[in-house]
Amino acid sequence: MQERFGDKLSLEIHTVNSPEAAAYTLKGATNVFVNQEWVALDVATSTEKMEAYLNTILAAAG
Repeated sequence: MQERFGDKLSLEIHTVNSPEAAAYTLKGATNVFVNQEWVALDVATSTEKMEAYLNTILAAAG
């Protein structure tokens, strides 16, 4: 997704036990957040759905 959206997207990857994850109650190994909002697993694991989701978020941001 970083390659697809370039500088419109800032990607960070953190482990479940990282300080950044401490504020969340994470129930599984795979968790994706966009702007501190949890993304459903079926969206996060689908290239097409995630691309559409990010397009919507970026369009709303202007």
